[in-house]
Amino acid sequence: MDIKEFEDKDLMAERAAGFIAEKARFEIAESGFFSMALSGGNSPREIYTRLADENRGIDWKKVYVFWGDDRYIPHDNRESNYNMAYETLLSKVKIPAHNIYRIPTEVTPIGDAAELYERIMRKFFASMKAIDVEKKMPRFGLIILGVGRDGHTASLFPGHKAVNEKARWVVNVKAHARTTLRERITITLPVINAAKNVMFVVSGEGKGGIIKDIAGSGRKKEAYPASKVNPDSGRSVWFIDKNVYE
Repeated sequence: MDIKEFEDKDLMAERAAGFIAEKARFEIAESGFFSMALSGGNSPREIYTRLADENRGIDWKKVYVFWGDDRYIPHDNRESNYNMAYETLLSKVKIPAHNIYRIPTEVTPIGDAAELYERIMRKFFASMKAIDVEKKMPRFGLIILGVGRDGHTASLFPGHKAVNEKARWVVNVKAHARTTLRERITITLPVINAAKNVMFVVSGEGKGGIIKDIAGSGRKKEAYPASKVNPDSGRSVWFIDKNVYE
């Protein structure tokens, strides 16, 4: 667990964008393509805006974009993770439309939408020969995640059975009652932990206690799904705005 703390959100966003660009360039040079799963929420918004800078040197024709999770709402809804990423990043760069794999929230019921997204992912990673044969999981170049004040990540919430999923790549979940737009679709922990790189982006007040618990060694951390993100043969990096501790 590599923790990088920054004095403000702007500096964090700039360094995080640089980190993503570096991984993209490396993976394209090494493997011929770069696959990444995007996160939603407010924390990565500025990162995506900065990543769209043409000077980053990314060959977007060789970048393939998925999502770690999304709300089960139309894609043009302002609360959609896809919508945020499209407005801030994907509409600003020269990425082919067929390289963008959004979660099919227009499919009903929600369980069918989750199963379809898993089939889409399986087909893509099989075609790229990027499935870990032993684990039977995809090898993303990078997965971007956030952390909620309750320690959830993606849409994997404390106490939900989805946290213990071992075989599925994608599942649908219903968030706890305190959460708005409760119906979600999310990738699972085995998928996250099979990634080459996992990048947490944490900003906003009120999350300092959770971060300290997850970074610590006490038993309390086990209740937080984010603490279960430990890439088997990859790297986990945390980009943290120090204002979270206020």
